[in-house]
Amino acid sequence: MTSRINALRNAVVDKIKAILPAANVEKQFGRFNLDELERISIRCPAVRVAVLTAKVSPSPSGESEAPLQCAAFIVTDGRDRDEAGWTMGEAIGVQLHSGQMWGMTRLGGPTGVSITPIISAEIKSRGISIIAVEWRQELRRLGEGIFDSNGCVIEELYINDELVELPEDGGDDGQP
Repeated sequence: MTSRINALRNAVVDKIKAILPAANVEKQFGRFNLDELERISIRCPAVRVAVLTAKVSPSPSGESEAPLQCAAFIVTDGRDRDEAGWTMGEAIGVQLHSGQMWGMTRLGGPTGVSITPIISAEIKSRGISIIAVEWRQELRRLGEGIFDSNGCVIEELYINDELVELPEDGGDDGQP
């Protein structure tokens, strides 16, 4: 089961990997910040792609759409970290033109593109730079492909594109 939101994030990751082959590009859950750097080790240069918000609004036809707030967080280190970060930000930013559909359908073009350094004394003292490339993109037909013929969410769970077997109700997993 892959939702349209996840499909968009995966498509953005794939595109950034193609244009920045030397970067460590991965999906990110939510906003990337210094706390994230404390928890995990990141090989620089890196890009983390996130969907920050999806404000769902149903339409009279029963289909839902949402303007998504998306971001690519760039992490660089080394002596030229600021220049490298800005260059990577620009490379991603120019991909966010009005015709960029990431190979998908029922999707509006990116709008409100901004490239912003995330500056703090803690970040500077660590010898890294973080730059956020943010944009909005309208995603239509939410829910497509995640419900079965009875209108229930498909119960298969995929993690990193691998099917995870779920225990049956009443199993011995200690859960009610």
